[in-house]
Amino acid sequence: MRILTRYVLRLHAAPFAFAVVGVTLLLLLDQVSKRFASLIGKDLHWTIIAEVFVYSIPFILAQTLPMAVLITVLYAFNRLEGDFEITAVRANGIPLSRVMAPVFVASVFLAGGMTWFNNTILPESNHHLQVLLTGIGRKKPTFYLRERAINEVLPSRLYVQPAAIDRETSTLDDAVIYDERDGQQSRTIYAAGGRMAFDREGEDLYLDLADGVLQERPNARPQGFQRVEFGQLVMRVPDVANALERDTINAYRSDREMDIAQMNEEARKGEDQVARARIESRAYALAITETLTTFAHSIETEVDEGTSSMARARPAAQPIYDPQEKGTALPVDSAARAGRDAAQRFHSAVDASNQFRAYREREDSGHRQINKFKIEIHKKGSIPAACIVFVLIGAPIAVRYPRAGVGLVVGVSLAFFTAYYVALVGGEKLADRRLLSPFWAMWAPNVLFGAYGLVALWRATRVTR
Repeated sequence: MRILTRYVLRLHAAPFAFAVVGVTLLLLLDQVSKRFASLIGKDLHWTIIAEVFVYSIPFILAQTLPMAVLITVLYAFNRLEGDFEITAVRANGIPLSRVMAPVFVASVFLAGGMTWFNNTILPESNHHLQVLLTGIGRKKPTFYLRERAINEVLPSRLYVQPAAIDRETSTLDDAVIYDERDGQQSRTIYAAGGRMAFDREGEDLYLDLADGVLQERPNARPQGFQRVEFGQLVMRVPDVANALERDTINAYRSDREMDIAQMNEEARKGEDQVARARIESRAYALAITETLTTFAHSIETEVDEGTSSMARARPAAQPIYDPQEKGTALPVDSAARAGRDAAQRFHSAVDASNQFRAYREREDSGHRQINKFKIEIHKKGSIPAACIVFVLIGAPIAVRYPRAGVGLVVGVSLAFFTAYYVALVGGEKLADRRLLSPFWAMWAPNVLFGAYGLVALWRATRVTR
């Protein structure tokens, strides 16, 4: 049996390596085509461009390894059955499940390794890639400026809106510049054309504008508007660095740049937000109920005691809620106090409706945050588990159609890849809408496809008998 185990694993080794490399290169070329436009014209050293694609490989591998498993199993078992080796093994009383056992065990180890990889290596590589792409995007503003759009050159201080851009010569046509750097006045510049260039140090940006109008409006005296026509105007914008800068300290991390512990912490924040919104909503409801009850009681007192008691009853109708009042089971904490404080601003049904709507929106926002991170947590394990599922699917199908050859490998692989991807994306959408739990959203495809694989394996074994 050891000979059979070694033989089956050896038969899978070369096709698996070929499938991993081939599919990874295909997806990497797709990434190259998508990112090519954002990298050219940046005066980047070739090592920076290479670094972008090196950091893209872990993300691609996380997708290609399950694909490679299915391709390899289909190819290897189809070849075994085509050469009548499976038939010979069955003739000796060895079932198909025993032939699959070495590959199944190997897929379990591969799934475990991928889970570790997705939780440790992948978040860091995604983060470094995002930091690098952000730094590249900030480099050389003449490139990333968009035509017919307001582009922020200096945050909240300088904006450029060009009608057309010649990226080879760094020239602009029909440009509008909004300059708020002074703080004391606002300047708007309209230019028929212009050119952008950096100084030798690559830190200061110069705008050489031609044939335009400069309009100035002092913020303190809006009536002091000035309009100046110019044939040429040179603007210096200091501290616009053209060097590649990477903000690795303050860089934001998205859900795909976090490990499981970090995402669990973010999910707990969402749970705290939901709990706080519910406590505040309950405290607000109790407080306005108390206010309305007190007001109704005061009206009854006015009717019973007459006009003289009416004056004494009016102060009790104010929306005051005592957190220490007996008979309430609400805990006195910050959330409950916030809800009672909000009740102090209750004056009409519209106020109550708006406040309850705000609580509901906060609760929904918390649920969305919980689902967002829970989905990514389960995804780190569900996608590697597809390696095991694809072994269960691939072997019985390959044995059932021994003469199909490469057409079977390509056709079945594409069909199952597409179906699995659609199921995964569909489950994520349902979880975002809170129609499905994050667990089932990510694991339901594995359960369904795994059940299909077990049924296919049982039928293949039954046919043999």
